[in-house]
Amino acid sequence: MRNRFLLAAALCITYGAAQMSSAELDVLLNGLANRPQAINVLEKRVPLMTDDPTVAPLIDLQIFAPPVVPSDGDSCEVVLLTHTFGVDSYNNPAVVPYVPPTDAACGIVGEWAAISLNLSVYSIGTQYDRFGSIYLSHVEIWRTSSAEPTKTGTIWNTIKDVTHFTPLFAEEGDFMMDFTNIISDQLLLDGAFDVTITATFYAPTRDFPTPKTSDFILPLSNLSPNTTNLFTLEDDTGGTTNVSLPPNTTEAYIEVFCSGNSAEEFWYLNTPDEFVDYFPESTGIIGKGPFREVQVLVDGQLAGVVWPYAVIYTGGITPSNWRPLTSYGAYDAPTYWIDATPFLPILLDSSKSHNVTLQVRGQGTNPSINSNWFISGSIRGRLGASPTTGRMIAYDAGDTGLQTTGGASEDNKTVWTSVTAERHVHIESELHTSEGKRVVSFSQSLSYSNEAAYADQGWVQWGNQTTRGTTSSKHNNQEVLRDAFEYPLNVFSNYSLYEMQFGGYGSDIKQTHARAIQLPTGLYMSIYSVQHANGWIGMDDWPGLRHAINGTGETTQTFAYTDSRGATYFRDAATKNDGWVHDIVWGSLRESNPPVPDNQIYGPEGGPGF
Repeated sequence: MRNRFLLAAALCITYGAAQMSSAELDVLLNGLANRPQAINVLEKRVPLMTDDPTVAPLIDLQIFAPPVVPSDGDSCEVVLLTHTFGVDSYNNPAVVPYVPPTDAACGIVGEWAAISLNLSVYSIGTQYDRFGSIYLSHVEIWRTSSAEPTKTGTIWNTIKDVTHFTPLFAEEGDFMMDFTNIISDQLLLDGAFDVTITATFYAPTRDFPTPKTSDFILPLSNLSPNTTNLFTLEDDTGGTTNVSLPPNTTEAYIEVFCSGNSAEEFWYLNTPDEFVDYFPESTGIIGKGPFREVQVLVDGQLAGVVWPYAVIYTGGITPSNWRPLTSYGAYDAPTYWIDATPFLPILLDSSKSHNVTLQVRGQGTNPSINSNWFISGSIRGRLGASPTTGRMIAYDAGDTGLQTTGGASEDNKTVWTSVTAERHVHIESELHTSEGKRVVSFSQSLSYSNEAAYADQGWVQWGNQTTRGTTSSKHNNQEVLRDAFEYPLNVFSNYSLYEMQFGGYGSDIKQTHARAIQLPTGLYMSIYSVQHANGWIGMDDWPGLRHAINGTGETTQTFAYTDSRGATYFRDAATKNDGWVHDIVWGSLRESNPPVPDNQIYGPEGGPGF
């Protein structure tokens, strides 16, 4: 019991504040408390600063729970894509035809028990973190990014459950990956990305039958045949897709991918416009505030919102924090779900055309956000035997109740800001389907707070943000979608020496991803990821774009996963100065995603740095 109490304290979670129930939290904390003993550390070292490609490459990873798949029965592997994203890969995706596998070991097309994708990437040299996205038939199915590689090579491997995209995998289409990269002698960037994507299809078994997913999936994207399919949002306009649902649609759900980029990459640290003038322009303070809301609109009417988790990429804030252990979500970004079933009376009105808009709102004016956000999504639906009719009987979307306060000491030596918001949504409809009358409701209850402080003219910043909420959908009082989450984030960054010749910068970051989600097309699962990272980067005096020439970084992470099948996955990992300190894995899914090999372990002092 004492171990469990200490874990709860370390995670900075209390039952009263968390959106998970106490029973859900207990399962995760008890699993982490049963951590096995660490193995003996080996003496073998993996040098990282030599230009020697014969040395074993550094294994870099985002911790994830592997997909739950049949433990027996037939399966087959199919290589979907092999491609090097190097010279001429900027805004030039790889596109290949996709054909469903027909080998007997794969199972009957469209009736698979599970589908997993394995994304394996190798890079050697110098390169910044790069954004990646993967599509099937213009539907985004995976959002990722790259490591910042080493000169002896870096490899990262991530496995994703894509079973809920079964209708797409059951049809021929185009498979696309965009992994925009820049190779430039002038910029000293030579790291290409060698990518292999493999799909594994699992035939159903008696104990693991074909799951209920969707009958159709429609893209919410720009539908381009040869450029990335996401919308790039530079203002409040949003990205709109015309949609036409079959008249016998009985359920409709929207999955959303969203990521801040460029001046919006660190949106959660942006300063409210009212306080930007408190700082000199040279500090580079970015405005529009830290609050962001992703909105889903049906025919211009708000259908639901997303208050996103802050994914920090491998070059984010302080790059030495995230090699070889990345921030949660860097290689497999979380997605978000809206139940659009209450909008079926509108979407199925054949007298009008219909559309879905994905847009982002911030705290600024004209526009409310900076440039830019990458956003896309899909609609997945289920069908009945006859046309669906109905009417919307309740609609309350309210507003965010956004409030901003702040102040400054004499001569602006210190500045503080506070931003809070709440959102409550309730939409309800009465539907008449081939299965009878249904009352369907979609509700959201969300809260947000962000406290920031600044010193040294803004070169030193503290940010403390918490986003929490519950999204719930019920069909005839049966819960079909539940997403309960809490995302605490604490960032301290120090750029006081940034402008000096051979200067530097550093940070200390604490971040939690706590989420219990029941998807309408999959398992119930709960995830706890808790990370603490701190590091420092030393810089050269290269004119213009400056480079990191040395650095230190240390990251710890505990991770817990459970699901409705009884599967578990627990991991306790630590890295320091470009090396693994320890990596301990336990739970029923351990063998599907084991710890890094022993020859990657440096021990308590970590690696040699970079």
